[in-house]
Amino acid sequence: MGLLQRLLQRLLVELGLSLELEAQGPSVADAAARPMARPEAVALLPVWRGDRLLQGIVRGQRFVHNPAVTDGLVLLSPRAGALLDASDGAPLGQTLERISIGAASDPRWLGEARLLLRGGMIQHSRREQLTVDAWLGRRPAVAERTFDLWLHVTNDCNLDCPYCYIDKSKARMDDGAMARAARAIEAAAAAGHCERVHVRYAGGEPMLRFAEVQRFHADAVAACDRHGVRYTAAILTNGTVVPDGAPAWLRAHGVGLSVSIDGLGAAQDVMRPTRAGRGSWRHLARGLEAWRRGGVEPYVLVTLGDGNIDEAPALVRWLLAEGLAFRLSLVRDLELGRGDMDDRHGAQRPRQAPLPAGGILQGDALQRVLRPLMTAYDAIEAHVGAQVDAGVAVAPEFRAKHRFCDLSPFRPIGKACGAGSNYAAIGPAAAFSACQAALHHGDEVATLAGDRSIVEQARAHRPFGAFTRAEGNDDCRSCRHQLSCAGGCPLLLHRRDGHIDGRSPFCEVFRAVLPRIVRIAALELVGQRRRATATT
Repeated sequence: MGLLQRLLQRLLVELGLSLELEAQGPSVADAAARPMARPEAVALLPVWRGDRLLQGIVRGQRFVHNPAVTDGLVLLSPRAGALLDASDGAPLGQTLERISIGAASDPRWLGEARLLLRGGMIQHSRREQLTVDAWLGRRPAVAERTFDLWLHVTNDCNLDCPYCYIDKSKARMDDGAMARAARAIEAAAAAGHCERVHVRYAGGEPMLRFAEVQRFHADAVAACDRHGVRYTAAILTNGTVVPDGAPAWLRAHGVGLSVSIDGLGAAQDVMRPTRAGRGSWRHLARGLEAWRRGGVEPYVLVTLGDGNIDEAPALVRWLLAEGLAFRLSLVRDLELGRGDMDDRHGAQRPRQAPLPAGGILQGDALQRVLRPLMTAYDAIEAHVGAQVDAGVAVAPEFRAKHRFCDLSPFRPIGKACGAGSNYAAIGPAAAFSACQAALHHGDEVATLAGDRSIVEQARAHRPFGAFTRAEGNDDCRSCRHQLSCAGGCPLLLHRRDGHIDGRSPFCEVFRAVLPRIVRIAALELVGQRRRATATT
């Protein structure tokens, strides 16, 4: 048995696999057809570096990220880095022999090969996938089939945010509409169309209708329980309304809470004034205190536009100091379609000044957004780095909890949302749409049928077509971030250009932010490794 075969055999034993070595090794095609790959076949596999990898160094540690693989972020040892750099299309066995000068017997080389193959950092041809999967002992991951539902319980709100696309009114989901929604959810559960239903109770301000939310929640949980389907939920609120008993109810039923905060003090007052035109910060501060005192830790949703982009660093520092996890988003003018970062108007309001036609945010306008955003991410990195250096767990968790817009750097996506497949919205009068932002457009809204699976209805209701990239574009196809971005919000593109095959208006913002997110996640991973090493 040759040296390479012994090393490969050692790795297979570590993986819990075993096999007989034959004098004549099978071909790659034969190995792929067998339930267990032979090491000779694996050694023959040509491997090369992935073509969209993002690499860097943080705290002296080299990292590499593959956006095409779930959790495709790894820290590289010198051995792994050498293997990655040397992978140029030669067979794996030859590559290992070429770089293992003076250390060919070290089995850790094969551990590094396993790490890089699992993460897709070194790649092989598609026809050899079965061979590699068998060698690694890998089985295809099966994700839980989840249907996401936005339940727009009311148009009413005690605030009057200028960028809101909802025309405020007293319209709400009545008992009949809610009962119809619960029946449609049960029909999906009974038909086996999903394994989990996740509902966001929203508005308007849903806490103005908290009693109705509680009743619907009880009915929907019971409906799903009858068919073995999980039901989860979260409430999206402006944080200023905390009904009596609400914190205890959320805790008892495992319901999450997301609170919108757009600035500190005066910045919040400008972005989120009350209906009477007064500031909302003091009401928000009182509401946050009530939620946290009641044992509920809110997740914060931040929307950034012309009115508060410069305040983003200060808000981020405050959120970090408070230990609150958060998502940063950019204003999307879905009603009028072309106001890239303009929040001077909302639904049903005329423009205050002409805005440029569509296109990508760039030039001075882009820099105006990027400067405060990069400063905000500097603050996040400093916060994470301080905890890493102190040897404590990062709080709030970064990779697991931080989001920017609809980007998904650690789980590849084909499109930015599930509209038309596993996502829908229901509003007053049982209005049914592929997206909550379209609930207020009559030609894009259907009426929910209570006796039919909500999943079937979502897939049949296609006012925007299939919502897939039928044509595509060269810019996105050649972009390393394609599987983290998927072109951004498809409805925004559809409003602007009549299709979803173009670049997001925020493309250049996404290209700048994604590497920062990956770098900070790698820094967090450095801390996790240090703590694990310290305890062994």
